[in-house]
Amino acid sequence: TLSSSSAASDVYKRQKRAHAPFPAGQWRQLGAVYEREDAVAELIDHPSILPKVRALLGDYFILQSSWCTVSPPGFTGGGYHQDGSAPYEFRRLALPTPLVQLRVGYFLTDQSEPDMGNMVMIPGSHNAALPMPRNTGEEWPIREVICGKPGDALLFHQGVFHCGTENRKNFPRYIQHMVYAPPWLIPSDRQRNDPAFLERTTPLRRALLGEWKRPEEPFGVGYERPPFRD
Repeated sequence: TLSSSSAASDVYKRQKRAHAPFPAGQWRQLGAVYEREDAVAELIDHPSILPKVRALLGDYFILQSSWCTVSPPGFTGGGYHQDGSAPYEFRRLALPTPLVQLRVGYFLTDQSEPDMGNMVMIPGSHNAALPMPRNTGEEWPIREVICGKPGDALLFHQGVFHCGTENRKNFPRYIQHMVYAPPWLIPSDRQRNDPAFLERTTPLRRALLGEWKRPEEPFGVGYERPPFRD
């Protein structure tokens, strides 16, 4: 979780500001908001999450993408899917689907009950050989509705089938996704890192954004370990 409810509130205010120029009432994702909102940049190497990412991916990974998602009141939800690359689904690489993206979702608004735009997951579905039926599966007994309070964080394998559900409340649901992946995966929320952000951020965050010196033989002789504190 985030360090305090006030920290979650601060990120929420920044995300709400980022979405403000766009039409209300629409489901939307904004990428790389951390480049202009320092409160979001704090999530790149958040101390509650980074050790868990390292335990699962090792020391060589990047922040492959980040998405601030808003689900407005009346949003009807979406179909079950795996995250990753639509042109070449990661489940085509092997079975069970390998861990290519470790995704972290920070809850910024209340999701302590169902029907608040919650995420629904099918536990163990990253081991499935076939995709889920393309519907919301509201009656499936194997589904699990994810509930949480502002500041809670959800870590999940990109291969787990999931979907967003209907938001029946009178306020939008905000969630901030931070996606970590091996360094050879192309970032999907940006074409390049913003030079101004790189200039003012920390060495560790620059490394996690993939700004490391290219060796003479790419990946053949490795690259310098990111400057973790331990």
